Amino acid sequence: MRWRSPLAGLAIIAGLVVYVIAAVTLADFIPNHVLAETVYYLVAGIAWIWPAVSVIGWARQDPGSEEA
Repeated sequence: MRWRSPLAGLAIIAGLVVYVIAAVTLADFIPNHVLAETVYYLVAGIAWIWPAVSVIGWARQDPGSEEA
């Protein structure tokens, strides 16, 4: 069994927990305006994807290959 896949899964879950806590904490500082809240939650809801894709890409790398 490849060790990177389970490690990546745990890292994504742990990272999402930390990310959600940070996003909810920062949401308290958003002005009470529907447009500001909408933009914040759209950005916060999508921003986690880039780091998760990076972790998945790392997990899919073949340790024996020459590509980086």
